[in-house]
Amino acid sequence: MSIDPVERRLEQSFEAERWTRFIQDCQDLEQLREMALALVQQLAQQKAASAWMATRASESENAALEMLARLIRQQPDGTGEAAAGTP
Repeated sequence: MSIDPVERRLEQSFEAERWTRFIQDCQDLEQLREMALALVQQLAQQKAASAWMATRASESENAALEMLARLIRQQPDGTGEAAAGTP
């Protein structure tokens, strides 16, 4: 059983439901404005964190591929060098 990475967990679903109910029930425009601004800030932080994690994951994958390429080039039977196009 695999977990879809974009599927919301139960606590996230509850949090979304809580915010939805708050927004629907709110009668105070100033309170609603403050909550909206807090949510915008939270979204911006979440997007920045996601971008940072994606960058780090990409860097990690690139480092692993570079290490694998070095290992292939260092093979004692020479097959790595032939595959790399060097004589």
